[in-house]
Amino acid sequence: MLFLYRRKIRNAETLIKVDGKDLTKFLKDEGYDVEWYDLSYDSGRNAKGTMHYNPVAEKYKITLHTKHLTSEELVEFFSTIKVLKKLTVEYFNPYTGTTRTANCYRGDRKITMKWNRTDKGILYNSVDISLIEL
Repeated sequence: MLFLYRRKIRNAETLIKVDGKDLTKFLKDEGYDVEWYDLSYDSGRNAKGTMHYNPVAEKYKITLHTKHLTSEELVEFFSTIKVLKKLTVEYFNPYTGTTRTANCYRGDRKITMKWNRTDKGILYNSVDISLIEL
């Protein structure tokens, strides 16, 4: 079962930290989505229609939504999450109403250029990236 929640935060001092670095300034007003999901094994219906459910864990996925970023901002944003390693993510968990710290890995990344003008430089479209709990 998948639970979705979108939390809109404005004028927050610190919305989310990754490895101790505040990423709030890069985010849209929508901030991020928090998904809460259950992991199970050997679950499903048998031939008689009986449902078997064997939960093993609950995990969270945080999807960050950036605003349009310049080249410099984009490099700074991705410098925090560029390495292939475990990321420590501190965020507000709307399901519990508390700040939570999770060990996560990053999802796939995609960047799209919005425009490249000699008078204003390069601007990129917003980026959505998932931080998925290990």
